[in-house]
Amino acid sequence: MAWSGEDRKGVTNKEQILAKVRNAIIEKPEAVFKDIDQHSDTWVPISEEDGTAITFVQHFKDQGGIFIYLESEQELADCLRQLVPENEWEPLWCTSPDIQELLKKYGIPYTTGTQRNPKQKLVSITGCECLVAQTGSVVVSEAMTRSRTAYTLPDVHLIVARSEQIVPGLKEAFVQLQERYDETHPSQLAIITGISRTTDIEQMPIYGVNGAKQIAVFLVDE
Repeated sequence: MAWSGEDRKGVTNKEQILAKVRNAIIEKPEAVFKDIDQHSDTWVPISEEDGTAITFVQHFKDQGGIFIYLESEQELADCLRQLVPENEWEPLWCTSPDIQELLKKYGIPYTTGTQRNPKQKLVSITGCECLVAQTGSVVVSEAMTRSRTAYTLPDVHLIVARSEQIVPGLKEAFVQLQERYDETHPSQLAIITGISRTTDIEQMPIYGVNGAKQIAVFLVDE
């Protein structure tokens, strides 16, 4: 069978391409990003003047969160007694054992079920693993809440935290979690940064589709 010049040219081009592919596989490519420092923090350092607490509050509020500072558990209880009936949040939904104990201590009603009237908001109250200053994020886990729906399902998510739970960045957060759980890691971790948001087909913002429409942190500095 005779090969035309055009057919032979096509074969030659294919051979050249395959040769380049083989050479690319065999040759060790030069590290393009060899000068990048992979160990330094990429976030802007927290200023000494602001500190981790103020930095967290600023970033958390920038993401649409509500921040409430309280000096004691008693102030927290008084605050909840006022906010819950005013906003028609009764009863609070709570699956976190430590928060359940706190609510029992101060006589604040709660339920472990999600049954609500169709028009009533589902309001969850949980603790948290830590607060991340650099991103204004809240880290929660299934191990702490006993149910991942406690932070994925509610319309309103109330989070009780202590001042010592604020860490500078995610690196410190993961170190803390590693030390806390050792080899018994939680089955799920979630990093919540602001209220749930997405966009529709016309790029219009939509809130609360895949998470809470409102998030509030009650920071107890006791």
